[in-house]
Amino acid sequence: IDSGHGGRDAGAVGRRLRLKEKDFNLSIAKKLKNILEERGIKVIMTRDSDVFIPLEERVRIANSSGADLFVSVHANASRSRMMNGFECYYLSEATDDNARATEAFENASFKADEGAMLEHSKGLDKTLWDMKLTENRRESAELATQICNAVEDNLMTRNRGVKTARFYVIKWTRIPSVLVETGYISNKFEELKFKNETYLNRIAEVVAKGIFAYKG
Repeated sequence: IDSGHGGRDAGAVGRRLRLKEKDFNLSIAKKLKNILEERGIKVIMTRDSDVFIPLEERVRIANSSGADLFVSVHANASRSRMMNGFECYYLSEATDDNARATEAFENASFKADEGAMLEHSKGLDKTLWDMKLTENRRESAELATQICNAVEDNLMTRNRGVKTARFYVIKWTRIPSVLVETGYISNKFEELKFKNETYLNRIAEVVAKGIFAYKG
């Protein structure tokens, strides 16, 4: 589980209450960890406190962990104060304008080193790499679908569904990977929800339900 942002990188900041995305990302991630562990699933966190972890290091942790899947927890923001809802992303080159804007924001927290990106595929035959990437993308799409299906009946928010983008952390992980945008902190009503501990619990429960459905 990857809790987005942290430390000097606050992520998005709410307009009304000035809530910082990094804080409730971590809260949701910890709650999700507890739920999964109660069901016997081993969980590795990229961060479990308010520290800055570069995107490259998050990817390294995921790829060296032996994990079966990677879930990155975030909240979205938009110039439009009306935008709201839950989204789950997996890797694809096909993106819409909103996905590109989100992608640019999430990737901006760390200026990726080109050499580091090349290192991920170094030593792997290109055909095998392409096959692995295709399989991971198919599995990632299934995981994203299961998480969004869980939202439909269990979370009082708009379900914006499965989206695709090229976030650094899901592009360079070598396992099925998704990035969850739990809501829009730029929307004053959703920002209020993020202040509610019960709502954060519900988000964690929904993501866990999606993971259990995927596992099944």
